[in-house]
Amino acid sequence: MLSIIMFDLLDYKEIVNRWIHNQPKKGHGQLRKIANELKVNSVVTSQVFRGERHLTLDQGLIVSRYLGHSPLERDYFLILIQRERAGTYALKKVLDSQLEALRKSKKQLKKNLEYTELTNEDHGLFYSHWCYSAIRLISDIPNINSTQIISRHLDIDLNTTSRILNFLIHKGLVIKSNDHKLSLGPQVTHLGHDSPFVKNHHANWRVKALETQSQTHLSDDCLFYSGPMVVSKSTALEIRELLLKTITKSTSLAKNSLSETVRCLNIDWFRLSKDIEDYS
Repeated sequence: MLSIIMFDLLDYKEIVNRWIHNQPKKGHGQLRKIANELKVNSVVTSQVFRGERHLTLDQGLIVSRYLGHSPLERDYFLILIQRERAGTYALKKVLDSQLEALRKSKKQLKKNLEYTELTNEDHGLFYSHWCYSAIRLISDIPNINSTQIISRHLDIDLNTTSRILNFLIHKGLVIKSNDHKLSLGPQVTHLGHDSPFVKNHHANWRVKALETQSQTHLSDDCLFYSGPMVVSKSTALEIRELLLKTITKSTSLAKNSLSETVRCLNIDWFRLSKDIEDYS
């Protein structure tokens, strides 16, 4: 996923090289990884992105997917390849007009984002799986700036990561800056207690917690606790108040914290039995 600055460039190689430069360690090893995706020798990718050789359209599509392009960015990237391979001035003129149309579409999309609110359909998609929230949150960590890095850190397949990140950026939930940095967007996803998506939200993260517990090597800084208990009514209320204070304190700490790691806090406190009075 590249920012709007991509649409100011007329060289697909520069787009790739800028993307590589903005990866961790300034993209060391990325040309080899692209070569692996293309199933060619790394010498070939060096000849393309450091020399005069050009990608075919089929290869361009693979590279576009690897870079995590949105459909609009993919089309722009592929037309740039066609433009470089064009044999006549007349064909380049036709392709230039297509590129200009895509630039206008991108600018209009950016303008629309400033006024778009999340619809019920958007909320339904966002809360359909924990991946949406996790990808949004991890995008705020410095140096987490590509679909490949997000995919690796969250153990989510690359295509799914790319699709979700496209959605989050399109809806203003994640921002991609001109220097290719990701961060949390201005859009919010708060759910009221009566929202039809609340149950999905709770279920998603509790299922993820169970999956995490099943890992062979569980991190020592994880904490899981289940404790059914019999208590007095007053103690039950006291524990509830204590948990509410813990939630308030935890969310306050998180709000003012640096973005370095993604965690999930699940807390449940519920009644298992009817009160004795219910049987009288």
